[in-house]
Amino acid sequence: MASSSIQTPTWSNPGNKLLPSSVSRSFCKKTNARLAKNSTLCALHTPSILQVPKQTPLKTAKTVKTETGPAQQNWNVLQKFASMALDAIEDGLTKTDNLHPLPKTVDPKVQIAGNFSPVPEQPVRHRLPVTGEIPEHIQGVYLRNGANPLFEPTSGHHLFDGDGMIYAVKFDNGSASYACRFTETQRLVQERAIGKPVFPKAIGELHGHSGIAKLLLFYARGMCGLIDHTKGIGVANAGLNAWEEPESDEVVVIGSCMTPADSIFNECNEELKSVLSEIRLNLKTGKSTRRQIISPENDVNLEAGMVNKNLLGRKSQFAYLAIAEPWPKVSGFAKVDLTTGETKKFIYGDQKYGGEPLFLPSDASSGAEDEGHILAFVHDEKTWKSELQIVNAMTMELEATVHLPSRVPYGFHGTFISAKDLATQA
Repeated sequence: MASSSIQTPTWSNPGNKLLPSSVSRSFCKKTNARLAKNSTLCALHTPSILQVPKQTPLKTAKTVKTETGPAQQNWNVLQKFASMALDAIEDGLTKTDNLHPLPKTVDPKVQIAGNFSPVPEQPVRHRLPVTGEIPEHIQGVYLRNGANPLFEPTSGHHLFDGDGMIYAVKFDNGSASYACRFTETQRLVQERAIGKPVFPKAIGELHGHSGIAKLLLFYARGMCGLIDHTKGIGVANAGLNAWEEPESDEVVVIGSCMTPADSIFNECNEELKSVLSEIRLNLKTGKSTRRQIISPENDVNLEAGMVNKNLLGRKSQFAYLAIAEPWPKVSGFAKVDLTTGETKKFIYGDQKYGGEPLFLPSDASSGAEDEGHILAFVHDEKTWKSELQIVNAMTMELEATVHLPSRVPYGFHGTFISAKDLATQA
């Protein structure tokens, strides 16, 4: 792919929003990075052995240009002096940190390179081009969250340290629209007002003596009235399903078991494996057993999945999971029969990668558990364009592709809000 087609991350001009709120209205009244209760929270983890994208990696600046944000204009003389002193101490810590190479698990040049890099907010774009035909039952908004940091990292940064963004496609009688918005977390709101990142990164920075020092600086800023430190440092970012079987006094849990267990945060040389498993917990004896659902010879790394939301908490036949290969990218999804282990795969295409598949049932009263469609954002690393693919879950065939007006980074979890539910929120 020619380098000219690669989009460089658009970092925030400190102190300013990427787009004014008056540009357009978002699809939903409120956006929240912790998406709907019906989605399965099963994280797409950062790998222990990373395959760095071929695209030009993100160049991390040694310093971030700072401008006076609206919050600073209301500070008194003592607060301004305290801010300058604390900034100088933090700059010294950052310079010391940058003298040593960062592990890949917290190196921003790795963690937010290629299509993991952030994008700016986008206004609503209507009447998007569609290849194929959008199924009639898909009426509402598909939402998916992602990391998407607002400010360029100055030191350690893990993918999960991002501020959080919601990417949304609205379906209305065969027509599709798109927009994306940052989640208005306390961290984002305060840092944008100040004009620079001041909250410590929970994974990328809070380790060792430097991490302790940065946490103390954070609380010092709070004591000086520069930020509100009482609401934590959280950002916007499991098991697949479980049910009870009274006849055997067991609770059955379906989920992916990952080894090594700490591969999300620590660098190691052991090859990562994510095995779809059935775990049985006997309520009488207290014993537990684990069964690998897919036979070892047909095994594949499966992560970030879901079942038919109408069967949450009840026995399910099918699960739909991301094929996490080549790690940490997702080349497609698998439909797995949880009883027999039979697996059917759908691959997004040559050099096309996506994320967690979302299963949307056609009808809540339908007798067929797998009657519905899979929705997934997909990015083409050859053309550097993104799309939303809609796949028939019964036939495993592509039925429609919505061509998106801007790049959608690889992200985490998704949900669907029906047009009926949207109407009650208006």
